[in-house]
Amino acid sequence: MTTIMAGGFMQGVEYMIKRAEYRKIKEAHLFEKVIQWAKEDDDTLVVDIVERAFADDDAERWLTIHPTSSFSGLTLFYLEKVMDEKELIGNERRLLIKRLSEYSKRLLG
Repeated sequence: MTTIMAGGFMQGVEYMIKRAEYRKIKEAHLFEKVIQWAKEDDDTLVVDIVERAFADDDAERWLTIHPTSSFSGLTLFYLEKVMDEKELIGNERRLLIKRLSEYSKRLLG
């Protein structure tokens, strides 16, 4: 019985990973649009964040970052990474968060 339970659990995990991969494919246009806008605005930090998020291919990890949206979860994950790597503090952090948020709002409009 334990084997069946473990097998069912593995199938569930595999299903969730496949679903996350599918969701990222379906959301590809979101990544591409924000990258395009940020390049037009010469916003290199936002380009870096979103390109890194889009290039991330570890679907199993995505589930731990943000289980319902590849775009939101991955961009926020890489936003934090970039802010830490660039050692942004205070207003620099807030302004970068605001810029990324503005691009996300444009997607809705």
